[in-house]
Amino acid sequence: MKTSLSHTYLCLFLAAILTITQVPVQAQEATPSDSTKLAFLPAIAYDSDLGVIAGGIASRYRYRGDMKPFYSFLNMYGLITTKGLISVFVEYDKPHIFGSDKRFYSETFVSRFTGNQYYGIGNYGKLPDALKDSSDYYFYNSFSLGFDIMLRKPLLQKTNGKQLDVYGKAVFEYETPWGNDDGQLLVADQPTGVNGSHISALGGGIVWESRNNEFNPTNGTYARAGAEIGSKLIASSFNYLLLETDLRAYTSFTLLREITFANRLSFKHTSGTVPYWKMPALGGGDKMRGYPEYRFRDDNSLLLNSELRTWFFEIPSITSKFGGTLFTDIGRTFPNGESIDTIFNDLKHTYGFGITASFFTEDFILRTDVGFSEEEYGIYVTAGYLF
Repeated sequence: MKTSLSHTYLCLFLAAILTITQVPVQAQEATPSDSTKLAFLPAIAYDSDLGVIAGGIASRYRYRGDMKPFYSFLNMYGLITTKGLISVFVEYDKPHIFGSDKRFYSETFVSRFTGNQYYGIGNYGKLPDALKDSSDYYFYNSFSLGFDIMLRKPLLQKTNGKQLDVYGKAVFEYETPWGNDDGQLLVADQPTGVNGSHISALGGGIVWESRNNEFNPTNGTYARAGAEIGSKLIASSFNYLLLETDLRAYTSFTLLREITFANRLSFKHTSGTVPYWKMPALGGGDKMRGYPEYRFRDDNSLLLNSELRTWFFEIPSITSKFGGTLFTDIGRTFPNGESIDTIFNDLKHTYGFGITASFFTEDFILRTDVGFSEEEYGIYVTAGYLF
């Protein structure tokens, strides 16, 4: 489990309390936009596979003057379940680090999980009901940790907010299965990395940004293309190459109320020796809502997410608003060497709806998605839009 709170495919929140406060930033020459906004969500949840889940999300947004999109952003969450998931994640984003034009980003995670999921590599057939309902066959115990740091520098900046950046990054990830036996698919398959492995990698690429808001975009585009290279020369268990692109577009129109049409097209390619947990995968609340997480896994992944988003009503007294989404996810994974003529064959489809809420700041959004696939359905409760 890395950055996703929607690690389960049935999660019902039994209790949730949201507290957001606005605290003025002490500055010599403060302006009305100089502020710190804190968001905290403690919760108790239940999942049919994981049992009772306790956890919380804490976010801090700092704004100063006309610095865009913010002065700094800190996000943390922790989860613990009665069936063995313990996970902590910390994310920090700092534009204009040390007063420069560079932007620093980092994320760190640690996770122990007795319900991680493995459905095989290149397994595209519908899951047999007898095995799908098994509590052991597609699940395994794992421990993982890692960090990712990135430094972005603008190459081109325009007065209308459009910007082209170049970035470099360093990645370290480790995962080891433990306590598994021959009755589980992971042990029977023996994929690369099954005995525990780590990757150390360096990478870089370019980012185009013209969205009107990074957390709640209604217009503009975002594009990222990059490469990541793992090598034994920098203490990685394997030599591999990862290429990835992420294209997003947002446009709004009015039909009784303002509606945003949001789209994301992403592609990942890997080659070399890649551990199973690093291979491109689809499924779950972040990649294909309605399928189990990591349901499809192979050398490459292609995914289109489309959403219609709107806000239904506001409560000005607490500066909050409530809305909803309709969505569809379309994609597939496939092996290296497949003919380009067949890449769009056997596409998987899911569809669903979501409920959203924003409190005190448009940057803090709570989202509940319900996705449906030909195999099952999933409920995902998390913070922020999917993209």
